[in-house]
Amino acid sequence: MELRYIILLLIISFVIGYFWGRYIGKKDGIKEAKAVAPLILRRKSLEQGICLLCNDELEYKSIKKEKNI
Repeated sequence: MELRYIILLLIISFVIGYFWGRYIGKKDGIKEAKAVAPLILRRKSLEQGICLLCNDELEYKSIKKEKNI
């Protein structure tokens, strides 16, 4: 009888831990994405040579995408 309660308690604690960890992970992931996304967009914009705000070509091409040989 006690074994059933212990198993049930373990299952409940694993489920609670899973959902709690998922909640914290989503929160951290959203925070990281908000910090990294502008940097990625700017890098791609500079690699393509086009301004994100006005869609004009950049006058300088000092930053080019490196090609791995």
